[in-house]
Amino acid sequence: MECKICEKNIPSDSLFCKYCGADQQTHSKRAKGTGTISIDTRYRNRYIVHAPAHGKTRLYIGAFPTLDKAEKALSEYIKKRHSRLRNATVNDVYEAWSDTHFTHISEKTIKGYKSAWKHFEPIKNILMSEIRTADMQDIVNAHSGVGVSRGIKTLAKALCKYAMENDIIDKNYADFIQLPKTERSEKLTFTSEQIAALWKHSADKNVRIILVMIYMGFRISELLELKRENVHLEEGYIRGGKKTAAGKDRIVPFPPNIPKIKEFVAEWILAAGENGMLLPYKERAFRINVFYAPLIRLGMLDAYINRYHNVIFANPRHLTPHSTRHTFASLSVAAGMRPEYLQRIIGHAHFHTTADVYVHLTDEMLIQEMSKLINDCS
Repeated sequence: MECKICEKNIPSDSLFCKYCGADQQTHSKRAKGTGTISIDTRYRNRYIVHAPAHGKTRLYIGAFPTLDKAEKALSEYIKKRHSRLRNATVNDVYEAWSDTHFTHISEKTIKGYKSAWKHFEPIKNILMSEIRTADMQDIVNAHSGVGVSRGIKTLAKALCKYAMENDIIDKNYADFIQLPKTERSEKLTFTSEQIAALWKHSADKNVRIILVMIYMGFRISELLELKRENVHLEEGYIRGGKKTAAGKDRIVPFPPNIPKIKEFVAEWILAAGENGMLLPYKERAFRINVFYAPLIRLGMLDAYINRYHNVIFANPRHLTPHSTRHTFASLSVAAGMRPEYLQRIIGHAHFHTTADVYVHLTDEMLIQEMSKLINDCS
């Protein structure tokens, strides 16, 4: 045959011209998702075949002496693979998906997926290609808990997405799952009797922490991140907060009419270590040992702590660390604090337009407003 460029005679099976080096092959780009065939002229089996990409990896199929053999091998692989996937059950898809996905997520997330997977028992042996929204909706409808339902839908969407990527189904049927509607229950707050009981037992350092939470409204995560430099005793406030733009790095004044609250925080400063952390607790230990344990002891919670250090509640609706924040808001409203001041102090994510745009509050104004809180129980 003749070279395409220099037109000299070269052997008929030449990939490149031995005179000018011109490529003699006719290349056609393979469709996306159909694998690749590359050429390495250093070897006799120069046609290198890889399967269609799966994520960031491509399975090596083999090397072949001719393009025809390479294309045949790739075609047979794809045919076999598609046949296998068409016959994949929901269980097969879960196992294939989890083998890859579980390698780069946390143990906590894996535990959540495995917990949700237990509810797929009624449909796990159905062909994935035959699964539709109604099948997954039935699973969700069988569980009234919103958290469980969300977990089921999240896993179903992940499995459907994987199945779509592998041409088993053509749409994510889990997108259409309807979650149960929930009635917004009013959060529990500490009663005046419970607050009085806390003051009566304020010699307990853990009770003092709960009282600070009640009278300053910090989120538990914000409280545990406070350092010595966040506290401005002379000026009368703590600067801290997180989570939202409104809540981050905000001014939270000490209530001047309840001086004990500032004294409790002053004790934390004296006890702080070299890193300056005021309350050096992990959140789980704080919840159990600092918050729940004294409330159980004082009879404010019908619960107990088992040998595995878990709190077992008799009633699912009970006081939580976040109840202190709701109590702070309730006390502030009852004391007549203006809403825009309360929203700024507590660090709500969404202000009313008037408060957010037109009301400009100074630190002194916030501290003065905090003076409306008084302690009727001391």
